[in-house]
Amino acid sequence: MTSDEIAQRLLAAEEEIRGLRDLVVRAYEDTPGAAEKVLRTRRDPAYEAAYAPEPLVTVRLGAYRGGELLFGRALASVQRQTYPHWEAIVVCDGRDEEVAARVEALAEPRIRCLQRPRNGPYPDDPTARWKVAGVHPFNQAVASARGAWIAPIDQDDEWADDHLEALLGAARRTRAEVAYGVGRVVIAGGGETYFGAWPPRLADFGFQTAIYHAGLVPLLYDVNSYLVGEPADWNLARRMLEAGVCFEFVERVVTDYFVDADDANLDWWRRRQEQRGAFAGGD
Repeated sequence: MTSDEIAQRLLAAEEEIRGLRDLVVRAYEDTPGAAEKVLRTRRDPAYEAAYAPEPLVTVRLGAYRGGELLFGRALASVQRQTYPHWEAIVVCDGRDEEVAARVEALAEPRIRCLQRPRNGPYPDDPTARWKVAGVHPFNQAVASARGAWIAPIDQDDEWADDHLEALLGAARRTRAEVAYGVGRVVIAGGGETYFGAWPPRLADFGFQTAIYHAGLVPLLYDVNSYLVGEPADWNLARRMLEAGVCFEFVERVVTDYFVDADDANLDWWRRRQEQRGAFAGGD
């Protein structure tokens, strides 16, 4: 057997192994079962309520050692929304009495705080932990949601003032079950880039730029998504796509995402800035 023939057989074997790995992942994730949940949701009489005028939107926010950014950036941007019919659920990932007290001091009946007794658990490996940190409070928040739509935001993100209005309008116009836009990335030390494109894909989708139909709540974040090399955010979006969920892309900035100087992915975002630059579309 020649070296070329050996190389071809190795490539074929690698391709077969990748295919088997993907098949095992889909079996673990139960893709047919997820598609069945989506179909049942569409047949539920409550499904149509999401497309009625002024449905309630539940803002989902997980907090860990939440401080000034949680209140001065994320929650402040929620309170500035031009769309008024929302509730916000802050779930502390491990008891945080200071956050609970500050939420109460806001005296905003639309915002409530829930407490998890302890943080996590999450993987010990730093990269794996980064990919799935926050999964537990995210899932707990949607379990308590009363809204017809779920609007995720992280504690250090900031929404455009019409974030909810723009995404809800797009979802209602197109009958989408997920509507998402562009995230502007503000990089420490100066400069910016963005994520968000059609079709949604890894590194070009984030739930902080999205709303989704509350009928999709049974499709939960998976704390084991790191095992397939995926952040939990993208893992959930991919599973929704494979289950046939209808996505709509709004080509404008709806969220600001901040990369600090100590962010583990700072160099990656700087490379993206060099390759892609800032968002040049509508805003």
